[in-house]
Amino acid sequence: MKVTLVQPRYFNIWEALGLGYIGAYLKAHHRGPIDVNFFQAFFDGDAEIVRGAADSDVVGFSCTSPAFAHGVALARAIKAVNPRAWTVFGGFHPSAVPEDCLAVPGVDAVVRGEGERAFLEIAQGNRARDVKGDPVDDLDTLPLPDRALIRNERDIALAHRYTGKRMTSFQSCRVCPLQCTFCAERAVTGVFNRASNPVRVVDPRRLLDEIQAVSARYGLDHFKFVDATWNTSPDKVIAFCREKLARGVRLPWEANVHAAFTTREMFRWMREAGCVQINVGCESGSPRVLRAMRKGISVERLEQVFAWAREFGIERRGFFIMGLPGETADDLRLTESLVERLAPEVFGITIVCPYPGTALYDPARHRDVDWSTTDEYANDFWSTPHLSNAELKAWQKRLTGRFRDRIAWHHRVLEDPGIVPLSRD
Repeated sequence: MKVTLVQPRYFNIWEALGLGYIGAYLKAHHRGPIDVNFFQAFFDGDAEIVRGAADSDVVGFSCTSPAFAHGVALARAIKAVNPRAWTVFGGFHPSAVPEDCLAVPGVDAVVRGEGERAFLEIAQGNRARDVKGDPVDDLDTLPLPDRALIRNERDIALAHRYTGKRMTSFQSCRVCPLQCTFCAERAVTGVFNRASNPVRVVDPRRLLDEIQAVSARYGLDHFKFVDATWNTSPDKVIAFCREKLARGVRLPWEANVHAAFTTREMFRWMREAGCVQINVGCESGSPRVLRAMRKGISVERLEQVFAWAREFGIERRGFFIMGLPGETADDLRLTESLVERLAPEVFGITIVCPYPGTALYDPARHRDVDWSTTDEYANDFWSTPHLSNAELKAWQKRLTGRFRDRIAWHHRVLEDPGIVPLSRD
């Protein structure tokens, strides 16, 4: 059995951690010999991917919405050489709109949800076209992601080029307890429910084992967490910090932090344990807009969180988004004012993109969108009753210009792909 796993092309590259988990799971649990191969289209050319996958029994593609079209193009090229190759699509986009994906020539099957168990079934002969991926209840039972398979060293080298840091990501939990209207996280790990779908957390001892091993292997000088919401509870945060301190692991790190689940004590522990940056989804300076997006935070809470982080010497990255339904120019002025007051060291602002899987996705209006040409950084179709697409773009340009000394490296790469960004995120 030969399996090839592919991460299609997208400019905003990250390590293919999900495919690393799937590859490790296949190697650990497949009955009989198995050869697992991997390509990442940011680094590997189309011709190389097609040649490498052409003799595969199964080819799996992990796709966000912007990457889906490239995955399909690769699948068709592979099937033109080997019609018997079974092409399987998983990830955010196929999980959100499986029927639409199955209607596309070149797509043999989709996996909805988490991929480890589902992909093992497929490798062992399941040829259903729509495979539901059952969640892994105990993350500590999963083999660690196969970083050699996904050639993690390439991502680390690229991160060093962009940020000056040799860093990579780790997963500490699955399931986000929030349901923000603009986010598709729940398409893969499911809607949070304390009884039927709670937050699943990796034991901090296992997590530190992984971090120490990966750091030693790849010479890391920084790490971050891939979790959409890392601080799902202060207790989880403090348990990790205690373990890191007990082991004497001094490696600096950062995490995505939700303002609603923070305490001053939590930040004290984070700083003592080497946290140097928090990444906070601030989104808007308008209380009305924050309520409408179901973010679960207030402007006052954001100001408190940024003050706590400043108190303990932790740098702050603020994510903002504009174009929520009903948003007005006055709301955007409130956002601009909030950025001034928060004074984040790193600033990024995007425009709403109604991806499949979000509450903003409308099949009647958005099914035929070419997601390969649009994302949250730039699109040509989104507007609100009060703000045209051109006005949203003008506001984005205005704010990235005004806070240019602190804009995130994604903005810099989009403006000039040839530059080496100097921001600290």
